[in-house]
Amino acid sequence: MYKSILMATTMVAAGTVGAIAADPIVYPQPAPVITSSTFDWDRFYIGLSGGGMNDGTQYLGFGGLAGLNMQSGDWVFGLEVQGTAYYNGGTYSGALYDLFGRAGYLVAPEALVYLSGGVVFNNTGDAFAGIGGGLEFAVHDNVTFGGEYTYITDGGGITGHVYDAKLRWYFN
Repeated sequence: MYKSILMATTMVAAGTVGAIAADPIVYPQPAPVITSSTFDWDRFYIGLSGGGMNDGTQYLGFGGLAGLNMQSGDWVFGLEVQGTAYYNGGTYSGALYDLFGRAGYLVAPEALVYLSGGVVFNNTGDAFAGIGGGLEFAVHDNVTFGGEYTYITDGGGITGHVYDAKLRWYFN
């Protein structure tokens, strides 16, 4: 009987030592300091846009875009071109073509707040100035989603408000 008790005690002790050896005590480590984005904003991208324009009449728009960003620390600078076809009641109403510069700041590793400005042309060749801004969020290693507002004017009384949701695919 003593051999059985000794054998059982030895097995329990061996199991406890094995469990302790397998799970060492880990003391809490300080949280890492994030100084810049984990998303690589310094790349070429293409994308899709959808939204609307209001110049006294409400239009629904769909388009495509392409751009290039350059990142310096938490600052992102870029150039973007976009073409958008607008519809009113299902009828094609015209198009706008944008050439905009962007300057933004990373408020979080995957969140960019930016201002934009540039020139907008319509399908008849008229030019407008545009200024606005937006938010862009990284939702995957190569994909961002965001929203943008732009105020456009020709300086002579014609104005418009453009708002877009944009989905961008970044390339390495």
